[in-house]
This record gives sequence, structure tokens and C-alpha cells, in this order.
Amino acid sequence: MNDLLDNPAVQAGVAPFLVALVLAVLLRRGALLGLAIGAALATVAALALGFSFDSLTASRKMVLVGLGASVLVLPLELSAIPPRWQLRATLAGAAALAGVWTLWRVLQRMDAGPALWAGLAAAAYVAALVESTFAVRDDPVQSASAALILGLATGVLCLFGASATLMQVGIAVGAGAAATLMLQMVSGRRAPVGWTLAWPASVVAGLLGLLSVFTGELNWYCLLPLLGIPWAARLMRDGERPVALSALLTSLAALAPALVAVAFAWFGGAASPP
Repeated sequence: MNDLLDNPAVQAGVAPFLVALVLAVLLRRGALLGLAIGAALATVAALALGFSFDSLTASRKMVLVGLGASVLVLPLELSAIPPRWQLRATLAGAAALAGVWTLWRVLQRMDAGPALWAGLAAAAYVAALVESTFAVRDDPVQSASAALILGLATGVLCLFGASATLMQVGIAVGAGAAATLMLQMVSGRRAPVGWTLAWPASVVAGLLGLLSVFTGELNWYCLLPLLGIPWAARLMRDGERPVALSALLTSLAALAPALVAVAFAWFGGAASPP
């Protein structure tokens, strides 16, 4: 059993997917499916990273923020707060601050001027990515598809950034989203709308992207196409299609900007140190 759990494919894909699927089945009648993505993150953190936070490294900060974003699904959904622009701005701003906090040690090693611009750019990227997921807030199939592709694409970019561990986290987030999408496809019904479904995935994906650039070898511009993933998923809006067909078409549409990001990473080579 230990050998099985030590397998990277199990840690990043199989185990997070199964845990998220079980939780998604239990939550299928409510608006808390976003918790399933958080469960997938917790699973990969336990298996691949460990829950020791004696020293808050950037990757451990990322896990803490991601778990916090997942837990935030509970009060946001149970209180039935609509995603008005004030709340959206608050959530995007909080994610932006979390991005700067995650990179704080890296920024401290830079000169003041470059550190300021790097911090602002990092905050802007995370805020923009979180805000972009609100484009699919009204459709849980689109939200799950966008979260699926966003997690997988970010995981692939982490590999280009020379971090297999961060890649595992991205794949796990995608696996958690895949569980929520499969549940809807098999049942043939869209889950009760929960506008926070893609919220945890966007926060984790944003931080993973920053870590791949600032602590890895990924070129910063490779992240930009990821901002278009939720908008591409939204293009497939059609409530008349069967859920399975809608999920397939939406995922294929969301895959287009993801492939652009991967192409940038493939042909762009390694980045210069920030």
C-alpha cells in the first residue's frame, strides 16, 4: 500500500480524484461542490507535500491559501451571497494579497524597485485569474470544465518551470474538478448552481503559476493565455445540450488557450532569473 501511495500518478491524480468524487457525490444536492476541489488539494498535500508547516516555504503558503479558499466556500454559499462586484473585488484583492504573501521571501531578495514591480505584477495576475472565473459562475458544467483545464494546464506549466511537485498539485486540482464534472455527466443533470465552484481552483492555479515563474524557470508570459480559459468555456453556453455533450464541448473550448500557454512554454525555453 505504501508503494502505491508513493506513486506520483496516484498522489497527483488517482487519489485526489477518488476523494473529490466521494465528496462530490455527498454534496451533489447542494451548492458546495467547490469543497471537492479543496479535498483534492488536501489529498495531494498530505501524500506529496506533507502537512508540516514548521517552516512556511512558498509552496506551503500556497497550500494554506488554497485550503483557506476552499473552506471559504462554506460561508459564501450557505449565506447565499450573490457575487456582486463588491464581493468579487474583495475576493480578487484577497487572492492578490495572498499571492504577494506567498512570494514574500523571493521579493525580499530583490532590489526595492524590481521587487515592487514584480509584486504588483504578481498581484495583478492572481486577481485577474480569480476574476476571470466569474465569467462561468452561472453554469456549474462550465465552471467545472474551466477549473479542470485550468488545473491541468497550470500543472503542465509547472513542469516546464522545473517543478514536478508543483505539477502534482496542479494535476490534483484538475482531478478534483474532473470529479465534479463527471458527477454531472453521469447523472445527466447540472448540479445546483454554486458560483464558488471554480474559485478554489483559480486561487491555487494562480499561486502555482507565480511559483513556477519566481522560483522556477517558466517565462512569465506563458501564464497570460490561462486568463482566457474561463472565457473560452463560456463560449459554449447552451442549456439545451445534454450535459455530457456540453461538458465535452466546453472542455475542448477551454483547452484552446491552455494549448497556447503550453506552446509558449515549449518554444519559449527557460526564463531568466527574476
